Amino acid sequence: MDIVFVKLGALGDVINTLPLAITLKECLHARIHWLVEPLSLPIVRGHPAVYSAIVFDRSKWPGALPAFLAQLRRLEFDIALDLQRTAKSALFCQASRSTRKIGFDKSRCKELTWILPFERIEPADPHRHMVYQYLDFARHLGIEPGPVRWDIPFSGNPPAGIPRDYVVLNVGATKEANRWSARGFASLAEGVMRGRGLPCVLTGSREDVTMARAIASMAPARTVDMVGRTTIAELIEILAGAKAVVTCDTGPMHLAVALGTEVVALMGPSDPRRTGPFKGTVVRLDLPCMPCNKRRCKNPLCMRGIVPEMVMEALDCVLG
Repeated sequence: MDIVFVKLGALGDVINTLPLAITLKECLHARIHWLVEPLSLPIVRGHPAVYSAIVFDRSKWPGALPAFLAQLRRLEFDIALDLQRTAKSALFCQASRSTRKIGFDKSRCKELTWILPFERIEPADPHRHMVYQYLDFARHLGIEPGPVRWDIPFSGNPPAGIPRDYVVLNVGATKEANRWSARGFASLAEGVMRGRGLPCVLTGSREDVTMARAIASMAPARTVDMVGRTTIAELIEILAGAKAVVTCDTGPMHLAVALGTEVVALMGPSDPRRTGPFKGTVVRLDLPCMPCNKRRCKNPLCMRGIVPEMVMEALDCVLG
């Protein structure tokens, strides 16, 4: 049986869909083909549950669309799963040569994609964690999922320059409203060294380089700056080898959880029940405006109100 996942999305979204791929491969002996964008390709390509990756490069949209659709039409599948719920993913699912096309129920669809003539999974609580919501597709196919697994391979050999024992501070976030402050991270790095004798490895994307420099300048002897300097494969090794990961709500948070590392997540605008860490400790305030799920906020009190002492207390509990 050949099943294609239409899950282009962000790193965290792709990671949270891996348990579904593992379940369908093991229970249906399915070959999982995954339509994915370049950012998350390193997670999909080479994963033991994924048979092949079909890459869609959004930077070439819409010029490359006809050629990509032609490529997609040359492939045949038994089932196509629209796991993204957007107009673009629905277009790809509709264009696929598949016997069955299955999508989310109407209440969980986006961008009017519910109007397409797909099979629809049963309605369920939209506030459950997304890992469970993706696994609803397995239930629709008659499978009761077992324990959640991600099975992301790693070697246990972090890049050169990484200390033997360390805590990761993942300083960035795709959504501006999810970000914490450079001063907060620097104060936390001082506290980790003072209280635990552990240096902190800074991780993040190229967009976070300026913030990382500010953190490193405030805590120069406490940090190893790897922000913007790692591939996904190197990031996997760094997160897997850490004593714990302190992170805002972003893709590496989900990656650290999937690798089995202890996670302390700083949550603000988003709903931790749905998109927070599947396992881990959540640090957040309780404000009447939460969760608002905004990408930007002029006065993000939910993140500004998190102080280093709160995070250090949670980290101490995690480290034991």
